[in-house]
Amino acid sequence: MQLKPSFLVLPLLLCLGRVCVGKEILLIISCPQQAEINCRTLRESLLQQQQLNEAIPTDYAYDIKVHILQELFNYWTLLDALPHLRGQTRLLNTNTDWIIWCQHNTHVASLRGLLEQLHRRDAQELAYYGHALYDAEATIVHHFANYKDPTWFPYPMLSAGVVFTGALLRSLVELVAVNAPNATRHSEFAIDAAHELARFIFDNLAPAVPNADDDGKTDVDFVDMLQRKIILKSADYICPWARVSPAWSLQSSETTAKKPVPLPCFLHAKPEVAAGNAAHCVHTTGAHIYFAIKTCAKFHKERIPIIERTWAPDAMRRKYYSDVADAGIPTISTGQANVPTGHCAKTLAILQLSLKDINEQADIRWLMLVDDDTLLSVPRLSALLSCYNHTAHMYLGERYGYRLYAPDGFNYHTGGAGIVLSVPLVRLMVEHCSCPTASAPDDMILGYCLQALGVPAVHVPGLHQARPQDYAPELLQLNAPISFHKYWHTSPEHTYTRWLGGTLANASSARHASRPGKDGLGTPLQLHGRGLLQLANMGAGWDGGTSKHHLDL
Repeated sequence: MQLKPSFLVLPLLLCLGRVCVGKEILLIISCPQQAEINCRTLRESLLQQQQLNEAIPTDYAYDIKVHILQELFNYWTLLDALPHLRGQTRLLNTNTDWIIWCQHNTHVASLRGLLEQLHRRDAQELAYYGHALYDAEATIVHHFANYKDPTWFPYPMLSAGVVFTGALLRSLVELVAVNAPNATRHSEFAIDAAHELARFIFDNLAPAVPNADDDGKTDVDFVDMLQRKIILKSADYICPWARVSPAWSLQSSETTAKKPVPLPCFLHAKPEVAAGNAAHCVHTTGAHIYFAIKTCAKFHKERIPIIERTWAPDAMRRKYYSDVADAGIPTISTGQANVPTGHCAKTLAILQLSLKDINEQADIRWLMLVDDDTLLSVPRLSALLSCYNHTAHMYLGERYGYRLYAPDGFNYHTGGAGIVLSVPLVRLMVEHCSCPTASAPDDMILGYCLQALGVPAVHVPGLHQARPQDYAPELLQLNAPISFHKYWHTSPEHTYTRWLGGTLANASSARHASRPGKDGLGTPLQLHGRGLLQLANMGAGWDGGTSKHHLDL
């Protein structure tokens, strides 16, 4: 079964000013399925703003094309969407001077102000502008890029909006569309679309080098090297959130020289809200969520007490699933031996056991799969889930992609951040999903199976596969964190109280007070037996233990 992503393009031609001069600006709204209302709201805002543009001088008036790019499965990364800006859609033309890339939660506060800023810049330069994010230290979510010193490398905050010159984006489209053999992708995984875009541009495109030696090589220091590379240009009118600033009317050069006045935020990010139907929100608490916690014998004493001291008191319906039964905790044996990586058979066994348990309880709407080194804010999770339809097939988590540039690519939610499933979807998975091997990567196999079943991976920005220090502060401040993963080189209790808004509990009393009562490529998918989806001809490396294809965080 081959899945072909599709997108919906809604073109809108706006002519700003009294005279159209043939220059084009392409404004793209990248829109996941569940955020169509937000995308339409942004489009309507732009329509309203065009009524205020009579004062724009005609010498920099543009034809503006506004397109909602409806992503389905694979088009959430900008790099993988680029080939579709040409081809049949013909969105990107030779007379396109600027491309403004927005997400569904980007706010265009002043289209007029943004146009003025673009008019002052060279559209023929290979350049792009945005709010620059930086890593404090090398992080696995960025493939340990620039591990010796990652603090110099800027990458854009996509939700704040990014502006590309037409010259740069046309070069990128040509490079990606033909799958040029000299184009460098450092990983088959898509984790952080913003960082991976910035790194791809840095590695694959560069302005002409004027002072090269005869042999084509140039002996330059680090600063000169950066000048000969394309890196994100920080724009103070593109902000991580709205800020109050002086009116952006023209100011005299004398005033500006004495005291620079910051520009207002013509583009900025807005906090994410639950992308379900707000009109049908249903009050949800921790009691409506079944927490299936994956552990093993060697971590019973080390990790489970941390959970009990932190988020366990808010998770009344929780069960610890292990390779062995331990009545002192208690844990439930899955009947599967522990393996170093992968855990596919163990995870499917957990889904099966959990579903049996859920069927014996009342009013459980969601199941959340978590690791024993995952920290959670159950109240924030409950608030998020209130506006998602628990009666539909919902698959929520931190979305990663594998080989999204290829026909066999797929999305999946990474396990350490926590994977949230509606109960009807759990029933569907138990019926149709299976493992190629016991040690295959569980989160990837689940994602592959669900994409084949037509269930999209809905990204939740508050869920995090890594630790707080592995993310730019602006991202953590924009959207309240719901989860973090991994305890190494950090204090889990501090992370819980500082970032997840929790208070610590007495381990023994919390455990007994809320202990639950009696209450689981590029290859065709084939149906076998009772309708299980099997991954036929899965290549070597999907066995988990020696996998080169599983980014085990």
